[in-house]
Amino acid sequence: MLLLLPFIHYFIYKASMKQEVVNKKSGYPVELTEMQRRFCEYLVMNEGRTTAKDAAIHAGYSPKNASQEAYGLQQNPHIQMYLTKRMNEVNKSFVVNRHNYLKRQINLSRMVEDGHPHAAKAAPFESHIAKAMGIFIDRKEIHTRDLTAEDKLQRKEELLTKMRKMKKVNNLIEKETKTTSEESQDELEPISTPITSPMSDE
Repeated sequence: MLLLLPFIHYFIYKASMKQEVVNKKSGYPVELTEMQRRFCEYLVMNEGRTTAKDAAIHAGYSPKNASQEAYGLQQNPHIQMYLTKRMNEVNKSFVVNRHNYLKRQINLSRMVEDGHPHAAKAAPFESHIAKAMGIFIDRKEIHTRDLTAEDKLQRKEELLTKMRKMKKVNNLIEKETKTTSEESQDELEPISTPITSPMSDE
């Protein structure tokens, strides 16, 4: 019985190899007519700005039956597959990534140079898009170096000069606050004048 196991495995293997090889088609379905392609292309290129009925009319279908034709076209599995693939292609072309970001910047700078009215407004948003996509980040670098004795003395003098200036400004502020407080106290002090009664004049 154990001797038969290798033969059984061999026959199972051979039987599985006799199945026909299925070649999968890649790309767009060939079955679409020209009007169906135009319908799909109009929908893809005007996504969110048109209806299926308008796309059917634009593709050449009768305006009277455009609604029914559009519904029927959208139910067709070949058209659904074509629409999915084309929308993925179009959306992929608009995605900002490391490869096309530089190209976008070059095109934008050309538009700014040519005087396109909206290009200058779009430029700041490009950097926000790039940051959101993780293409670049803001990074601050602090370079330090070993200071020589001469550099340390120079730095000390700079700091002492700044400190003296700050002391002078501080003294001026204190003097100014003292004078204003004294002036305000002078204004608030009552003027003392002797009060004489009218009867004493007599």
